[in-house]
Amino acid sequence: LLQNMNQALVDGYLNAGDISGAISLVQDVFNQQRILPPFTTHLKIIEFALGTDLVHEAKRHVYFIQQIWKWKPNTFGKDETKKFQNLMYATQKNPKLSKKALQRLFSYFGAELLDEDFF
Repeated sequence: LLQNMNQALVDGYLNAGDISGAISLVQDVFNQQRILPPFTTHLKIIEFALGTDLVHEAKRHVYFIQQIWKWKPNTFGKDETKKFQNLMYATQKNPKLSKKALQRLFSYFGAELLDEDFF
């Protein structure tokens, strides 16, 4: 339910043309509540950003996705449910969010996502 609410809020921001707000929402909700939208929402954010020539915003969201790639379960007492861990693993391993797939997506919109854009 919370994941769907997050997705609906992001869709609202995107429909209003506030791509920066959509990205900030995803980051803030993840950092504060440990909730991620479905992987398709990440792609939608990047597509909206690239489609409106906001390449820097698309790259900002790719930076967030890279943080998800590096996530590991918390072993210091933080309560992470198995469902949350499974969602994180599924997002990390999703081929549509891979480095190569993201580079192809940028290329489709005539933008570059270079190796230097990854940490």
